[in-house]
Amino acid sequence: MAAGVLLLVVPTAPAGAQQPDSTPKDTATLAPVVVTGVRLPTTGETARGLTGQSAVLDATALDARGVSTLADALEMLPGVTTADELGAPAQLDVTLRGFQVSPTIGLPQGITVYVDGVRVNEPDANEVNFDLLPLEDLERVEVSYGPSVLLGRNSLGAAVNLVTRRGRAPAVQEIELSGGSYGRYEVKANAGDRLGIWDYYVGVRYEHEDGWRQATMSRIGTLFAKLGLLAGGWNATLSYSGATNKIYQAGSLPDDVVDARPDSNFTGGDYFAPLAHQVTLNAQRALGSAQLSANVFGRRLDTDQFNVNATPPDSRQRNHERIGGGAVQLAGARPVGGRPLRWFAGLDAQYSHTVVGLYAVPTGGTDSLTDSVRTNELDLGAFAGVSWAFTPALEATLVGRYDYIRLPYEDLLDPSQSGLNVFRHVSPRVALSWTPVAGHEVYASLSGGFRTPALVEIACSDPTAACPLPFALGPDPALRPVIATTYELGWRHRPAGVGLALAADAYLTNVRDDIFFVAPTATTGYFQNIGSTRRSGFEASARWRSPAGLEFYANYGFTAATFQTSAVLATGRDPGNEAVVPGDRIPMIPAHRVNFGLSLPAPGDRMRLRLDARYVGSQYLRGDEANVERRLSDYAVLDASLDVEVGRYRVRVAVPNVLDRRYVTFGTFAANPTLAGDPVQRFLTPGFPRHVLVSLSAEF
Repeated sequence: MAAGVLLLVVPTAPAGAQQPDSTPKDTATLAPVVVTGVRLPTTGETARGLTGQSAVLDATALDARGVSTLADALEMLPGVTTADELGAPAQLDVTLRGFQVSPTIGLPQGITVYVDGVRVNEPDANEVNFDLLPLEDLERVEVSYGPSVLLGRNSLGAAVNLVTRRGRAPAVQEIELSGGSYGRYEVKANAGDRLGIWDYYVGVRYEHEDGWRQATMSRIGTLFAKLGLLAGGWNATLSYSGATNKIYQAGSLPDDVVDARPDSNFTGGDYFAPLAHQVTLNAQRALGSAQLSANVFGRRLDTDQFNVNATPPDSRQRNHERIGGGAVQLAGARPVGGRPLRWFAGLDAQYSHTVVGLYAVPTGGTDSLTDSVRTNELDLGAFAGVSWAFTPALEATLVGRYDYIRLPYEDLLDPSQSGLNVFRHVSPRVALSWTPVAGHEVYASLSGGFRTPALVEIACSDPTAACPLPFALGPDPALRPVIATTYELGWRHRPAGVGLALAADAYLTNVRDDIFFVAPTATTGYFQNIGSTRRSGFEASARWRSPAGLEFYANYGFTAATFQTSAVLATGRDPGNEAVVPGDRIPMIPAHRVNFGLSLPAPGDRMRLRLDARYVGSQYLRGDEANVERRLSDYAVLDASLDVEVGRYRVRVAVPNVLDRRYVTFGTFAANPTLAGDPVQRFLTPGFPRHVLVSLSAEF
C-alpha cells in the first residue's frame, strides 16, 4: 500500500448475478433532519440549504449494529432494500426510492456515494464497490433523499456522504477481535489523538470468511489514516484510504437447487479482486464573514473480475482507473430585510482515465483480449444557492447546478471506431420550510437530477447494429441523459424535552429518457432511452428514547416504481424479449418495506439487548418487466445482539437471522445448460442463514 500511495501522489501532485454464465445516539439517527447546504463535509452549517428528508447514522449507531458494509448500514433506513445478486455479502445491491446503487456493472446507478466530499462511483459504469469504503473509520453517514443538486449526476434517488473520523483528545486506542460461523474472523484496530495544532487517526482492518455457500471465501484488508491541522485560521486534513480484497462470488441458482441445496455454487470460481488507493486533502478557513472550503483528491483502482461461464471460454475483465479532481466552495450569510440570507456557491471538477479490457479465458489456455476501450472523462460542475426566511416561521431555498461532462470513447483495438459524447444539464431545487408551531415543521420541494449514460450503455446503443448477447463493446450513438424531477412534501415533529421524533414524507419522481436494454430479437439487443418511468411513495418514521435509556424505532416505506411508456425489452425468458405497457412495475423494487428495532438496557447501562427486524414485500424478478410471472415471496428477518461492558472491555454476541428464516433476496431468469434442452428457469439468490459472531474489544 505504501508503494501505491507513492504511485498515486506523484502523478496527482499538481492537482453480475451469476446466471449460468450512523451525532445523536443509536436509533435517534434514523429520524429525518435538515441537510446542510454545503458541498464539502468540512464546512460548518453556514447555509441551511436543502430542506427535505435525510438521515444521519453516526459511529455509535453503526457500531451498535455491528455493520460491516454500507449496504448493511443503510438497510435500517426508511425505504431501503438490499439484494444479494452476486452471492457475496460484501457486495449487496441497495435500492432506495426505486433507484439502485450497486457493485454490479451494467445496472442503472441512480444513487451517488461520496467519501469526505469525493465521489466514489466508478467512472466505467457508475457502480460503487462497497468493499472498498472505510466504514470502520467513519464519524457519520449522511443520506439526502431525492435528487441532490449539490452533489451532481446520478443523485436521482439519494446521495450518500461518508464523513471519516479524525483524532481528538484525549487519545484513544482500540482493538477488536471477532470470530464466528463459516470460518469468519476479523481484526480491527484504530488509534487517534490531538497534539497541539496537530491531530491524527489511523485504522486498520483485516477480515476473512470461508463463506456459507460453497467456494465463497473472501478476504478484505483496509487501511485508513488521517492527519489534521488547526492553525493560522486553517482547519485541514490529509487522508489516505487503501484496500486490497479478493471476494469469491456464488451468484444465483436455479430455483429447484435453492430449495434443495441453497449453499450451492452453480459456477464456482467467480471472483472480484480490487486494489485501491485514495488520497484526499480537505481544508477550510474564514474569509471575513464568509467561509472558504476546498478539497483536492486522487484515486487509483485496479480490478480483476473473473467470471466462470457455463459454456467455455470463461471471461475476465480488467479495469485500470486513475482519477483526480477537487472542489471549492464559499459560503456565508448577510442580513436582508432584518433576517439572515444564507448563501453558498462553488465549483467542482474531476478527470478520469479509465481503461477496460475484456478477455476470453479458454480452459488450459491463455487470456485472449477481445475488447479494449479507454476514456478520458472530464466532469465540470458549478452550483449556487440561497436560503432566506420571509417570516420567522417560513423559509425558502433556491439552489441550482450546471454540469458539463465530456466522455470520449476510444477503441484501442480499432481506433477508427472511436467517438465523443458530451452532456450538459442544469438541475434546480426550490424548497419551502414552514414552522407553524414549535416542534413541528412542514416542508415542500421541487428538485431535478440527472444521470449520464454509462460507458457500457454507450458502447451498445445502436439500433442498426444490435449487440449479440452477451453484448460486446462498440462505437455507438450517444444516449440522452436520464432526467428526474421530484416533488416532495413532508412533516416532522420533535417536541422539546421529550425523546420522541416523528416524520412523514410523500414524493413523486418522474423520470424521462430512462435507459433499458431493448431487444429487437431473441438473441440481440441494445441500450436505449425508452420514454418515461415513475417512482412515487410514502415514508414514515418514529423513534423514542426513555429517560431510562430504552430505545425504539420504526420505519415504513411504500414505493411504486412503474413504467409510463410502452417498450419491447430484453429478458432471459423465452422468446428473449417482452412488451411492457404503462403501469407495469419495475422489477426488484418491493412495494412495502418495514423495519423496527428495540434496545433494552440493563441497570447501569453495562448490558444492552438489541432486536432489529425488517420486512420486505414481494417483488417481480428481473427479466419480468411485463409482470406476467410469479413474484419473489415476501420475507421477514429478525436480528439479535447482546453487548456487555466490563471495565475497558466490551463483549458482543450477534445472531443475524436468529429465527433461521429461509428467504430469497434476488431473482432473474436464465437458461440452465446443465439440463437437457437448456430450459429457461427462475434463478434465485438465497438469503444468509442464521449465524453467530462474537467480538471482544478494548480501549486503551
